[in-house]
Amino acid sequence: MTAIKIRIDFEGERYIGHGRIQLLELIGEHGSIAQAAKAMGMSYKRAWYLMDEFGAMFADPLIERQHGGRGGGAAKLTPFGADLVRQYRHMEAQALSVFAKPLASIEKHLARPSKSDPKPAKKPPQSARA
Repeated sequence: MTAIKIRIDFEGERYIGHGRIQLLELIGEHGSIAQAAKAMGMSYKRAWYLMDEFGAMFADPLIERQHGGRGGGAAKLTPFGADLVRQYRHMEAQALSVFAKPLASIEKHLARPSKSDPKPAKKPPQSARA
């Protein structure tokens, strides 16, 4: 399935990308940074660092954290965090719609996957950037 993944670059090396949005979505879904990190195959430390870095870009917080304790820590999206995810996914959907015809034209020229190689090419590790 063809997808468009958007990266929005702001001044000063600040950006919003697919990986950061996916991490936010998973935090909202799981209620935990640790569980979101696990779902993405990244370390808890990396996810925590990414959320600190991503959150520092905005005047409003993206997530609310409840630190450990008896039941462990928890995290949930703030209204702004949930809205950011919604807006980003909306932009992706619009881009896919706008570029549907040229994408269809390009897809017609794709080679068929080889039967000897049933797995698609691996993506670069997300540890470099999310």
